[in-house]
Amino acid sequence: TLFRSIASHIAHEIRNPLVTMGGYAKRILKNMKENEPDPGKIIKSADIIYTESERLEKILANVMDFTKPSTYIKDFNDINHVIRDTYKLLKNVLFERGIKVNLDLNDNLPSVKCDFNQMKQVFINLFQNAIDATPEKGRIEIVTDSDETWVLITISDSGTGIIAEDPEVIFENFFTTKATGVGLGLANVKKIIKDHGGIIKAGNREEGGAEFRIKLPVPAAEQKSDYNEKIEGEG
Repeated sequence: TLFRSIASHIAHEIRNPLVTMGGYAKRILKNMKENEPDPGKIIKSADIIYTESERLEKILANVMDFTKPSTYIKDFNDINHVIRDTYKLLKNVLFERGIKVNLDLNDNLPSVKCDFNQMKQVFINLFQNAIDATPEKGRIEIVTDSDETWVLITISDSGTGIIAEDPEVIFENFFTTKATGVGLGLANVKKIIKDHGGIIKAGNREEGGAEFRIKLPVPAAEQKSDYNEKIEGEG
């Protein structure tokens, strides 16, 4: 079952950091018992324990995001606003890595009915993936556009690209090429997009790097009209 699969995978993922934390905790205790404890060694050990605890928190957060019930608070939102909000959140990380970001956002996008925070989680995951895959002084580009049926979002980077023969495999539960992580980030992204009636595809660019293409449905005109009447009535 999915539950057993998740439990087995999580047990495997958390074992290594827990063993590391236990080992360095023992080093601290041993050092403290010596006649002249070495503060440098104690600080180094404590720092490793702290780093591994953060890693565990990220693993558990990914699992909770994936397994929690799909309850969304859907409202009409500007996808450009969600993207800009996510960019601001990760701006410092991008600056530290020297990664340039090009936001080519169409100001005439129709609103999309979605859960703002869940959609933000989608872009955080995709931004973070692009950051992890892109070398220093690389480039990430986000383009938005629309047609009569869909709002279209493309996120591309100048990184290592998708190594898997079938790029779609990266959306499967527990698939990961990273040394750390549980492999649920992109599975959760696909789940959220699907729950919003959308489509997400992944592939490699000819010039190198990966590209994610998202389609989110444009609400019917009568649906928007009902929403506008509701807002006017509340005002």
